[in-house]
Amino acid sequence: MGKRRGLAGLLVVLGLALPASARAEDKPLTWSVYDAPPFTIIEGENRGRGVFDQIRRLLAARLTDYAVTSVTVPFPRIVASLKQGEEWCFVGGVKTPEREAFAAFSRPVAMFYPLRIVVRAEDRARFEALGPLSLKNLLTAHRSLRTSVLRDRAIAPTVDGLFRQFPPGQTYAHFVEAYRMLQSDRLDYLVDFSSIAAYNARQIAEPGAFVGLPFAESPEPVFSRVMCPATPWGREVVARIDAVLATERPSPDYRRIVEAWTAEEDLPRIRAVYDAFLASE
Repeated sequence: MGKRRGLAGLLVVLGLALPASARAEDKPLTWSVYDAPPFTIIEGENRGRGVFDQIRRLLAARLTDYAVTSVTVPFPRIVASLKQGEEWCFVGGVKTPEREAFAAFSRPVAMFYPLRIVVRAEDRARFEALGPLSLKNLLTAHRSLRTSVLRDRAIAPTVDGLFRQFPPGQTYAHFVEAYRMLQSDRLDYLVDFSSIAAYNARQIAEPGAFVGLPFAESPEPVFSRVMCPATPWGREVVARIDAVLATERPSPDYRRIVEAWTAEEDLPRIRAVYDAFLASE
C-alpha cells in the first residue's frame, strides 16, 4: 500500500492524474515510458505512433479492469523502479538472466532487428576497410574509435558481454543524444538497430546521414517484451497480458504494428522470422 501511495504522489508531482473514469474497484496499472523513437515516440508529429505506443494502447483497451496511467522517465529509472518492486510495467524490455532476478516478462510483443554498426555515411569506406567487421575487434584493436552505450540497456547477450568486458568511455541517456554526437563527430560509431538509426537520421539530419553495417556478432532477432516487477502483482499483470497476446499477435493488425517503421529493405527479414516470433514464449 505504501508503494501505491508513493506512486500516486509521484504522478501528482509529474502532473499526471488517475483517470477520471477509474472506478474504486479498478486495479492500478502504470506504464513507464521511455522516449525511444520509433518504438516509443513522445513528441513531434509522430507522437504516439511508435511500435510500443500502439501496443500499450491495444493492451489498455483489452485490460478493462485496470485503471491505466503512464509516466515518462529515463530508462535507468524504469530499471530501478522494477528492482524496488514498484507497480510499474514497461513495454519493450529485453529478457536477460540478470533482469529475471527482479522482473517478470510477458511473451514477446515485438522485435529488434537487424542490429548494425551505425556510422556516418561519409565514414562507410573507412569502416568497410576494417572488414569483415567485428565489434570485439573495434573495442580492442581500434579503441581510438569512439562509441557509447545507453545506460542499463540490454541489446543481445554477446553484444552486452563485449560491452561489459570492454566498456566504452561514455554512456548516454537518450537515443537522440547519441545520434547528435555521432553526427557532430564526437562519436565514430554506434551499435544499434536499423529502424532506430533511420528514424534519428530523419529527425536530426538527412535521411541518408547514417549507414548500418553488418558485423560478426550481430544476433538473430531480439524479442522485446512487457516487463513488470517480479512480485505477485507483476506476475498477475503479465499473465493477463499473455492472454491478450495469444489472441492478438497472429492478427494482420498486430503484424502491421510490429512492422511499423521498419525500413523497406528490412521487411523481408522481419517477415521471414515472424512465425518464430509467434511461436516464442
